[in-house]
Amino acid sequence: MDVPLWQTASGTVLHLSAECGAFRIPPQRASVSLRVPDRGSMADIPEPGGCRRCPNPFPDYYTQARRLISGMEELAALASRLDSGHDLEAYCSVLTFGMFGPGGSNAGDTHRLLRKPHSALGSARDRLAERHADAFRSGKAQEELLLIGTAALLDSDFRRRRPGKFRLPWQETWEEICEAALDALDGRDTFSGTARYNYQSGFHRWCEKWLHALMRLTPTEQNDHASPVAARWARAHNALERAIKRDLPDEPWVGSLADQLHHTGRGLVTGIAASMAEPLVVAYDGREGIDLPWPAQYLLWAQYPGGARQAGPSRHRLTAVPRLFTLLDGLSRRSLRVIGDAEWHDSPAVYQEAINNVPKKAFSQDAPCWWNTQAAGRLPHLLSMARADAASARQQAQRAQAPWR
Repeated sequence: MDVPLWQTASGTVLHLSAECGAFRIPPQRASVSLRVPDRGSMADIPEPGGCRRCPNPFPDYYTQARRLISGMEELAALASRLDSGHDLEAYCSVLTFGMFGPGGSNAGDTHRLLRKPHSALGSARDRLAERHADAFRSGKAQEELLLIGTAALLDSDFRRRRPGKFRLPWQETWEEICEAALDALDGRDTFSGTARYNYQSGFHRWCEKWLHALMRLTPTEQNDHASPVAARWARAHNALERAIKRDLPDEPWVGSLADQLHHTGRGLVTGIAASMAEPLVVAYDGREGIDLPWPAQYLLWAQYPGGARQAGPSRHRLTAVPRLFTLLDGLSRRSLRVIGDAEWHDSPAVYQEAINNVPKKAFSQDAPCWWNTQAAGRLPHLLSMARADAASARQQAQRAQAPWR
């Protein structure tokens, strides 16, 4: 590789950068360039001699280049995992892969000589995400995300309130589920005082292990399971059984207890997910997060796309998501604001048109988000206008194709 050098028309001093502060008039390319050898470390290349105010770019270049190569290898590994089968963690990693430049830095800080390969890496990531999008945007993948979201909701409630007390309306506590499971063991006289004490002191851990197994994004072990959803249930059951066996070793009824708890908990989670699957139109404050495992948040926006506006490092969104996810806000913040009902079935283009009409200043980093202020009342109006414009455009397209209608 040849690195260009710079100088003034009448000068003889060579510069490594055209932006060097020593220039008083616009520089021009020198007739010579710096030839980078194809062996050894670029961090060891000496300065070409000349201007002392030009910093040596090669150590920084070398560090970024190594990180870029590492990123290429990481993306290739993710592609291999996705080609091998259903892997929710790998797809979420692809979705979050392009967030930062080499080494976690901002993409805008990439060395100028590395911008082209860095851009190519970003394009490769986009192609990989799109190639596997259909497998992770609908069907069992959406069911998986609903399970993850329900488990996250129960887990956050479990931690926020007194242990075991879930949010209304379902009202069951994990301790009551344990009681019902133990009482269902055919009335066998297996419950000594010690066993009761061990179970009461351990049910918090059992609940946590079981919910976290549902929330995990690690690769699913398919084995004999018909779907990733079935495999996720099996993994949660195994985690629950291991936790109980550690707390109650050598008890012959531990397996039955794990089965009862898993069966009851599965009914609870499935019921919550099904009852909260209807869509609601929401506005999302990109500066906040919701109580999902953070890569799963990017899967949420991939499965339910809508309009988006970038404001600095934050991406604000307007779209429709299942009602379940609107309950995953923390008590001290509201990153998801519900602005519509289930009657609105709009396309991503309609949401994009509506959010494009929000004033740019509404997304200031130093001010409350626009839809958390009095101006929030304008969002339904903007969405209605965008819907009307889309309907008008469809009618005009139909008349152009069939003017006799």
